[in-house]
Amino acid sequence: MEPSDSDGAAEGSGRVFMQSDDSKQARIDPRHRQKNRYRRKKTLDAKGAVAEPDRACTQQTEPRMDLEESPSWGMEDGPGPGDSAGTTPAPGAKKDTITEYGNSSCAAPQGTSLVHSFDRKVRPYIDLIDTLRYLGVDQDVGLPAVAVIGDQSSGKSSVLEALSGVQLPRGSGIVTRCPLALKLKRAPGPWHGRIKYRVQGRTVNTKLDTPESVGDAVLQAQSELTGDDLGVSKSLIELEVTSDSVPDLTLIDLPGIARVALAGQAVDIETQIKDLIRDHIGRQETINLVVIPCNVDIATTEALKMAQAVDPTGVRTLGVLTKPDLMDEGTERNALRILQNQVFPLSKGYVLVKCRSQRDVEAHQTLAEASRVEAAFFKKHPVFCHVHNGGKLTTTTVLAAKLTEELVDNIKRTLPKLRKDLAEKLREACAELESQGESIPDDARAKQLFINARVMRYNDDVRGLARGEPSRNLPRNMMLYTLVREHFRTWLKDLKRAQDAWLEELDNLIREYIDNRSGRELPGFVSYHAFENLARVHVQRLEKPALNVLAVTCWSVQDVFMRLADDVFKFLPEFNRLVKAKVGAQVQGQEQKARVLIVTLFRMESMVYTQDMLYQNSLREEHQQDHEVTEVTPFIFNSNNHPKSKGKRLLDVSSLDEDLDVMNKHLRSYFKIALMRLMDMVPMVVRFNMLDELVVALGAELTALAQEGNLAELLCEDEDAMEKRRMVMERVERLHKACATIENKL
Repeated sequence: MEPSDSDGAAEGSGRVFMQSDDSKQARIDPRHRQKNRYRRKKTLDAKGAVAEPDRACTQQTEPRMDLEESPSWGMEDGPGPGDSAGTTPAPGAKKDTITEYGNSSCAAPQGTSLVHSFDRKVRPYIDLIDTLRYLGVDQDVGLPAVAVIGDQSSGKSSVLEALSGVQLPRGSGIVTRCPLALKLKRAPGPWHGRIKYRVQGRTVNTKLDTPESVGDAVLQAQSELTGDDLGVSKSLIELEVTSDSVPDLTLIDLPGIARVALAGQAVDIETQIKDLIRDHIGRQETINLVVIPCNVDIATTEALKMAQAVDPTGVRTLGVLTKPDLMDEGTERNALRILQNQVFPLSKGYVLVKCRSQRDVEAHQTLAEASRVEAAFFKKHPVFCHVHNGGKLTTTTVLAAKLTEELVDNIKRTLPKLRKDLAEKLREACAELESQGESIPDDARAKQLFINARVMRYNDDVRGLARGEPSRNLPRNMMLYTLVREHFRTWLKDLKRAQDAWLEELDNLIREYIDNRSGRELPGFVSYHAFENLARVHVQRLEKPALNVLAVTCWSVQDVFMRLADDVFKFLPEFNRLVKAKVGAQVQGQEQKARVLIVTLFRMESMVYTQDMLYQNSLREEHQQDHEVTEVTPFIFNSNNHPKSKGKRLLDVSSLDEDLDVMNKHLRSYFKIALMRLMDMVPMVVRFNMLDELVVALGAELTALAQEGNLAELLCEDEDAMEKRRMVMERVERLHKACATIENKL
């Protein structure tokens, strides 16, 4: 509601804030303004004061405070930024105060304490995140930030200039070509700035003396990082500004969204920029500040579409409407509806600002003058004056306060998760560094001790793997004993398959052998030679599967020991090569020894032999499978002395069938014994040579290798490994510092 004449003149009804002649003179006289660096608080009694009514929002006095003179963070329960001179508080309201940057002799303790209280609440949180970002932990975890995005020519640079008090690069096309971290710190004293970035492995850290030098410094940094091809880079530029006229705030300025590639730019420049923007705005810790010009259709704003894609509910997005002075007459109501969150709702809403135009910049309009012009524009505007008087939707001052508040709230909300993430990343980095091993020492004796320790570690690992007792956690595919046992189980399956196949054709083999080899003997006399030859032929069939078990076991042993060498000696390429050569030679040598033993074993099995007692027990088991045996007498070849049984025999069984039955039972009985021997002996030969003997021989070889005199050549560390260890060490160091920093601040 517009105040009436009686509202402003009623005696004792409230207090009216007027502008003193001193403050007017401070704006007129530059020398006077130069002296006004300290805050002052001025509370004027409205009693007796003359206040003009504000019926049309056009008859306003000159704005009292600019951005430098009236930061909103210095107010408490007072009128909003840019309130009209005739606005009065409600009856019974607290006494309004406004903290200004003015003559130090007028500074009031209460206003100063409010500012200091605000500093104590805000600065620690922002300084904490800035410290973490300075340490570089944003490479490892997401840090709370405010990312500024907008289409080309949306007024993004102007908004940042108004917030920071420095002149940033301007122009047509893509002006911002690298992410720019703008760190604003409010502190008493003269202005000072610093720009930092890394290029070609070196860090550039340049001090800036004046706000006017910032633009050229940023352009120079961008040129070094992106070259002269007008492209974009993901490399971050850090710009620190410390002044008594800026808010405590950190912003990340991102390139404007380009739709058309200019001459000299990559054809996919739009895709590059959007990918860069998504990298920042997609993080859940980031507040997205979307700059939208009032003179375009909001539905066509690409920046808002991108923000909506990563933040559909709008809880992380704050809209900034710019260029209200360039709107066509009659379209202000549309912008007002957007500002009031009625068109494209955002949880954090919108703020309307008017910044310097290019013409203003060319006319050398200062930021302080621009702030006064901005306040006057909204006060006098027939549409926007109504929302301006509320003090929460217009001016850069309101935007600065809102951003600071949102950023600090975001930091508070994400601190527990950030603390947990940093601790987890530190554990991962320490584990990775431990796996990398320590760096190679320079001293000759230290080198000898170093390589001895490495060889000892490798030998311990090999010994543990061979015994099935690994000395440390290794991947499952390196559990050698488990792999070897799988090969031995395969050997058992091969024996079972061979036995089943042989038994199926055993009767035919016996019949064929008897038919082909029968001589002058009468029926019923079973030939021992037939038994021996049939047993020998079948046992020899198992030699090839046995050698296959040896071959696959050798391959597994060599593969595991080679990969173990890569794990222990990977950063010593020359020494690792020699270790692998030793492993290959030893495996090959032990394989030959095992092969000779297996071949010898099968030659021994060609001699049909077993203890009588074992054979009789096996034969008895065979009879019990088909008959109830009452008496078994020793089987003597070339005799007709068969076991007697109570079982009923078929009456039509011929003498040849009886011979087949007898031979079948005796062959199965003997083969069961032979299989039991081979079942154990083949794995024992393989294990003895490929595990036990190999471990001893390889350990001796590597110990001797470590004592050779040419350690200087053998201990040449791989450059890639050195670089990787250096990077891991840097990550561990910065995460250690980050964890310590966050613990000290909490």
